[in-house]
Amino acid sequence: MDKKRLGSVYLSLIGDAISLGSHWVYDTDKAEEDFPGLVSEYTAPKLAKFHEGKKAGDFTHYGEQAFALLKSIYENEGFDLEKFRDDWVEYIENNEMFMDHSMKEALQKFKDSDTLVGTENVELGGLARSAPMFFDQSISKEDFLAQIHLTHNGEIVDQTAEYIYQVMQDIFVGKDYRKALLDNKDINDYVSGLFENISSKDEIVEMADERGQGCPTEQGFPIVLDVLSNYSDPLEAFSINIRAAGDNAARAMIIGMILGADQGFKNVPDNLIDGFNKAKEFKEMIIKL
Repeated sequence: MDKKRLGSVYLSLIGDAISLGSHWVYDTDKAEEDFPGLVSEYTAPKLAKFHEGKKAGDFTHYGEQAFALLKSIYENEGFDLEKFRDDWVEYIENNEMFMDHSMKEALQKFKDSDTLVGTENVELGGLARSAPMFFDQSISKEDFLAQIHLTHNGEIVDQTAEYIYQVMQDIFVGKDYRKALLDNKDINDYVSGLFENISSKDEIVEMADERGQGCPTEQGFPIVLDVLSNYSDPLEAFSINIRAAGDNAARAMIIGMILGADQGFKNVPDNLIDGFNKAKEFKEMIIKL
């Protein structure tokens, strides 16, 4: 197994699970009070009601969808869009998780037709679940986008996804992640504009309040770039992202995807690598992938 691809999926899932306890809390003061310093343990959701019943080490609905994607790739010996649509529906219907608007609307659409394109939704969640796509080394940019389009569609979705896809390809062939981020910033006008306003370390949390910390890509993705531009250590990156509050789980999955591809498990403690609640099932699958 390619260590960069394995690290990408591992850290994306870890990023989701470590964010569960603070997810969708929008008060940055409260987030800083409850999650100071280096966050290095999984916690149950105690501040927001959306994930009631989840335990420390569980995934949010984003991580659950990434796990569904991983299982589909494993069971079908590669990525197949139509099979993933059906596998996604089965997984969502048979596992307990919060259902956001994109999931509810796509689920209904798939029940009513054979379409492979879900709802018009420009949130970050479709991109967030996408790290397992890179286990299949044959995937194209079109495959990557089509997977996201099952639940999320819109110009900003495509602009962000095509950028991340190319950044990941560059990292996989050995380019430093920060150089990959910068080398690809002119891929489209949306992304290039974001690089004109990257926050400093001391500004990330304050700027998160100003940018908006919600689910839409236009709010979440600038914070992803703020964090990646200032923090290369995964735990430091996850920690400041948690304190930036809001939809931090979706952001953490993209941050983890990139840092995991860049450096594998460097500086990630064993309790996080082995401690998320589907770690055993995950390891059983990746041995055979």
